[in-house]
Amino acid sequence: MRLFDFNRLDNKNEIAKFYHNYGFVIIKNFFNKKFIKGVKIKINNKIKNSNNKFIYFEKINNKLKLRRIEKVSNFSINSKKIINSKKIYKVLYSLEKKRFVLFKDKLNFKYPGGEGYLPHFDGHFIWKNKLNKKQHGWKKYSSNFISLVIPLEKSYKKNGCLYVAKKSKSNFVKILSYLNKHNFTVKKNFIKKIKFFPVELDRGDVCFFNWKCAHFSKKNYSNKSRMIFYVTYCLKNNFENVRTNYYLDKRDSKNTDEKKSLLYN
Repeated sequence: MRLFDFNRLDNKNEIAKFYHNYGFVIIKNFFNKKFIKGVKIKINNKIKNSNNKFIYFEKINNKLKLRRIEKVSNFSINSKKIINSKKIYKVLYSLEKKRFVLFKDKLNFKYPGGEGYLPHFDGHFIWKNKLNKKQHGWKKYSSNFISLVIPLEKSYKKNGCLYVAKKSKSNFVKILSYLNKHNFTVKKNFIKKIKFFPVELDRGDVCFFNWKCAHFSKKNYSNKSRMIFYVTYCLKNNFENVRTNYYLDKRDSKNTDEKKSLLYN
């Protein structure tokens, strides 16, 4: 067992303690492997007959390939069951001792040759709303966020697994100073100071990490895809319909395409 790997049956206090020290934690065998495999099959079958506007593509070797499905819990009932499962919310509560709610959700495919993402901090950026007023990233919606990686197939270095760093102790404004202003990715001189850990997962494993953990993923150099649910939950507050409002704001954002993309290129 690696330093940051825990089993589903391990002491939840030890899991929470590690999360508080590092800002992320891997829990092995969290979901039943056969159930996860079944979800993958059902999603792939549904995609064949779908023209959903939240399905996005990328070009790989001059061919269009699926890249991701946004709002995937709306697309698939099986996705919704996983993303909103009680066991996830129980872990979220044990990690922060506060209640979290669903903020955003997607399914990334990353077929062979699929691009990765540059190092960045989730939710740390400046954007303009439909009235052209500047907003501070996700701070509009909540003060704390936890993302969850749920692989539908094995995720490892060669096929472009996630790399995550220890949680930053800096506040929102300070973290912004570590980022490039044109696309809010981490500046190269700051990347040199960060140690990233590869998050290699099998079906059934999960990884929880805080929004103050820098992270990235590399290109898929294998001959296998790397399908993962990437779900973010936010600390519950008085903000009504937070997920709905987030997606409306994202649609109406005045940011340029460059500032909406963290793709390697």
